[in-house]
Amino acid sequence: MTQHTGTPSKYTKTLALSGTGVLALALLTGCSVADDGTPEADSGTSATAETSPTTAETSSPSATDDSGTPSASTTSPNTSNGAATTTGEDPIFAALDALLAEHSDAVIVQVDREDDDTFFDLEAVIGDRVVDFDVSTDGSVRENDDDDDGDDVRRAGEAQVTAEEAARAALEGRDDQSIDSMELDEDNGTLRWEVDLDRDGGDDGDELSVDAATGEVTQGH
Repeated sequence: MTQHTGTPSKYTKTLALSGTGVLALALLTGCSVADDGTPEADSGTSATAETSPTTAETSSPSATDDSGTPSASTTSPNTSNGAATTTGEDPIFAALDALLAEHSDAVIVQVDREDDDTFFDLEAVIGDRVVDFDVSTDGSVRENDDDDDGDDVRRAGEAQVTAEEAARAALEGRDDQSIDSMELDEDNGTLRWEVDLDRDGGDDGDELSVDAATGEVTQGH
């Protein structure tokens, strides 16, 4: 048998360049072949093309309400019954505010709640006058006669704790009681507020002293 060595035969070269060879190459590479036998890029997606990974979407609460208006994902806490509300507060504070709204320079030195609970009798120092007022629970203020008590004028100038501050100090921790009367007075050289409380049922409550300089509360007058 004759052994062929050297360069490839003409047949081998022809096969390599013929359409059959191109077709075989196309089948191997996934390329299509044009009518003229020239390989062309496949218009489709290559079977080995890398597919972009799908990003998982995290479900989140709806950002809109039924009307289409954006809404927060969480509900704000209900503050209707928060600390800022004054519902149930002793009406003495509304009476004090009503008087001071009309006479901002007044220094209240005495408070008496009337028996029918419809108004308060307030005594206040305005300048060098001591003036008596009737203040109803609806906030109306009526001025009565002046008083010429010089001691009240002096005490009003010395007190560092106001009537409102003394009332709040006296009522702290006593939610079942309310202010019946208050008076700025002096005992053994100590200026203090004498405060009488009533219980919710109408019985007499605590009798307290509030230091007019420090706000310290003690039992008894």
